[in-house]
Amino acid sequence: MKYGVIIHGGAWDIPDDAVLDHLQGVQEACDTASKSLREGKSSLDAVEAAISLMEHNPTFDAGRGSFVNQIGEVEMDAIIATEDFHFGSVCAVTNIANPIQLARLVMEKTNHHILVGRGANLFALEHGFKEVSPESLLIGRELERYYQIKGKKDFHPKDTFHRKPNGMGTVGALCIDLTGKIAAGVSTGGTPYKRVGRVGDTPIWGAGAYIDAHIGAVATGYGEDIIKVLLTKKAVEYAKREESLSSAAFKAIQDLEQISGLGGVIMLNEQEFGIDFNTPRMAFAFQVESNSMQVGINPEDRNRFKIHR
Repeated sequence: MKYGVIIHGGAWDIPDDAVLDHLQGVQEACDTASKSLREGKSSLDAVEAAISLMEHNPTFDAGRGSFVNQIGEVEMDAIIATEDFHFGSVCAVTNIANPIQLARLVMEKTNHHILVGRGANLFALEHGFKEVSPESLLIGRELERYYQIKGKKDFHPKDTFHRKPNGMGTVGALCIDLTGKIAAGVSTGGTPYKRVGRVGDTPIWGAGAYIDAHIGAVATGYGEDIIKVLLTKKAVEYAKREESLSSAAFKAIQDLEQISGLGGVIMLNEQEFGIDFNTPRMAFAFQVESNSMQVGINPEDRNRFKIHR
């Protein structure tokens, strides 16, 4: 393919009344990235644009609309990456509207890969980021959930991936540009009522995102499980010997299931896309060049589309 993009909007038990919002959200992000690529912009620019848009969309658990932690605050993680093992991550950042943009700055302006918490926020201020108020990231849905969960002694964050709360998902994107270069990005507010300072898979290289041998993968799901198997690295390694990215994605999710993990993965190379997930639903959208965009959310949607050329 000359250029292409694939987006996910989180893997979990998305309730029926949230399906349309999720489909519209991934479609808008896919369209934004596709336009950037069509105009000759880099895959990195396209990924950043798509994720930034989703961080502003309260449908998703990223940026505005993020889950709150045990003390009612929003802490966010993000990663952005391109080929040659070049990536930047931020963890547990607060009061930043677009963590994905801060992650790119870490990648391009430091010798580090990961900045966390207060250090990441200080770095943001040093480079002209304006902090936003906590209230601008909080929405009524998450405050209501916070007070509901606070009184439940038996609550576990993993429950939200296979029950039907009024919740939202992590966002991710993969793009390939006209030069053939792949970029990846993921952003999240984590899990509901998480411990302060908790970091999931999103900002971890090989767990939330991975690119090698012109193959990219990004993940979503219950981060503790995804970290255990290094889901995106597994997916890329499988892709080096499997006949298709769909098969590689399937095998990676099988590995996740071996530890009772829950999640999904999307993949991309110069020829095709790959999608798999073991949660009830995962919103996704993909587009090759100026061909029609394909959008799905249910398990059967993975098989309705031709996802390679």
